[in-house]
Amino acid sequence: MSAETVMTRVPTLRAAAPLAAPEQAPSAALLAQPWSFVAGGQRLVVRPARVQDLPVLASLLVRCSPTTRLGWSGRGGTVLPLVQQEAWLREPGAVVVESAPGRAVAVGALRPATCTGEEDPIAMAAEVLVQDAWQHRGIGSTLLAHFAGALLVQGRTELQVHPDADPVASQALLSGLGARVRGQRHAHGRCPRVHVPRTAVDSLGPLRELSYR
Repeated sequence: MSAETVMTRVPTLRAAAPLAAPEQAPSAALLAQPWSFVAGGQRLVVRPARVQDLPVLASLLVRCSPTTRLGWSGRGGTVLPLVQQEAWLREPGAVVVESAPGRAVAVGALRPATCTGEEDPIAMAAEVLVQDAWQHRGIGSTLLAHFAGALLVQGRTELQVHPDADPVASQALLSGLGARVRGQRHAHGRCPRVHVPRTAVDSLGPLRELSYR
């Protein structure tokens, strides 16, 4: 996640009544539903990502600055191979944000956290790329709020964001989810993460879109 993206604050999640029973919990099928939201006065469509979207991602990366590209997949100053980015597009809940059919302005993926070298059983990591020209319009924060709900649907409870160049901004963004940020120590440093409150399911894109109609 680029430093510019993480500067946008997540809207405060509204309170919700506790889910009465497991069968009433949002279904994972919601993650496959397209949804939309308004950013900068324009309605954007969020749809599930597909492995066939790799050329779409490549085209989006071309329109991004080097700093933003590294924020999406940079580790140690290099961009991860396309095969790894393709794997992220395959993750359940990965999304493409379009301003028009075939015109992506952002992509996002939620994947199991593996900072310690092994898959964390309770955490997931958010990877968000927003084209420079579309940053500071709330797109990154909207996706992060959606991912907070999506990880709960997938049975995890903690959301992690790689700090990249600005760990303070990352922590401020995560704090908007309503929980105290703590640093997860690992061999490469610290990654900020939060325990996601159960009310975050309200921020799933399809549910949030319905509430605004």
